[in-house]
Amino acid sequence: MNKHATRTASRTVSRTVSRTAVRAAASAVAATLALGGCTADPIPPTVDRPLVRADDVQSISLGLEDVTDDEQDWDAVRERLDAAHANMVTLASGRVEFVAFDWEAHPEAVADEGTDHLAVAIDELAAGPGDEPRLVDILIDALIPKWISEDPSVGGVAEDGSVSRYTPSATAIHDGPVGDRYLELVEELARRYQPDQITFTELKFDDETFGKDDSALYRQMTGEADWPRREDGSIDQSAPEIGEWRSQVLADLLDRASAVLDDVAADTGKRTKLGMDTLINWDDPTAGVPDSGLSYPLLVEHADRLVLWGYLGIGNHKPRELEDVLAELDRSGMPMEKFIVSVGIWDHGEADGTITPELMAAGVRAADTHGITSVNVTPYTLMTPEHWSALNEVWTTLPATLPAPSPSEGSP
Repeated sequence: MNKHATRTASRTVSRTVSRTAVRAAASAVAATLALGGCTADPIPPTVDRPLVRADDVQSISLGLEDVTDDEQDWDAVRERLDAAHANMVTLASGRVEFVAFDWEAHPEAVADEGTDHLAVAIDELAAGPGDEPRLVDILIDALIPKWISEDPSVGGVAEDGSVSRYTPSATAIHDGPVGDRYLELVEELARRYQPDQITFTELKFDDETFGKDDSALYRQMTGEADWPRREDGSIDQSAPEIGEWRSQVLADLLDRASAVLDDVAADTGKRTKLGMDTLINWDDPTAGVPDSGLSYPLLVEHADRLVLWGYLGIGNHKPRELEDVLAELDRSGMPMEKFIVSVGIWDHGEADGTITPELMAAGVRAADTHGITSVNVTPYTLMTPEHWSALNEVWTTLPATLPAPSPSEGSP
């Protein structure tokens, strides 16, 4: 049997054994999980792996369409990551209403019953060339369109009374079932897969935080008697108080998620980091985007990593603009080691939907400046051979990965 066949056979046996253990344990703890608390009898891991760290990170993101593809050529994916010297992979887990694994506590949310797509992806991709460990980041999409369509009470409400199609209300996140379900998923992912990082994406607000429940929450959290208003009586949606409040709502959720990860680490000895995707404020970088609940000065204190969306093709930005953003953050004294810059290759103005390989490569170079040590490229599914070739010319060496310290030792 050749080396690849041996490796594949070993993975198959490992996955079969661990899945059996997960299902046996999960039935005993499903009721506890539904409450969103840490389990008294923790689930054994589906993927038992050591946590690792790296002083420099080069990562690629695989979307849900990649992770759940039953015909995925994992050898080809691994070869791409190896050639690009990627020492971290970000894998989409789905949304709390649609997940890429067999979530026994919420079978209605399972993409494919009896199938753990995430376990397969991690097993295939968590080791790089020479079996060097590769960091694993699992992404949680915070949007809940199906949930809102079935129960509009959890949806955010605009000033005109319309309900968001995708975004939960601030109350549903802060004090309600949506926030609780987010935390339940964080715990499930941390226990089952022991990833190096779990990252929220799309965890932000648009203009739908003005329902009666959110009005009461605003008054409770701020001590104000009402929303800031204009002379005509309409809500002053640009008032900084609203952005500060929205950001505090998300900061409180991050604190709760961190506490969940601390509880898991107390059981496993492995502390998963908490990340959060954020928009870039191209005009005033240090402020972040508080109108969306994304105040950098606040959130950087509540998450282990903030992932900046350096999406050049959305908004027609130049690599120099991205570098200027990072320079401004650096000058402001922001902890640059806590930022990951994600270079998105989407371009909705182009026929193929992507920026050019040359622009992507220039964006990656611009991202790796002013103290940034972690750069991501997304998404895998849109990358052409030309994109891979251009990236291989930028990332020419594989950054070292090292054993992560235990929770008691702290993080470097």
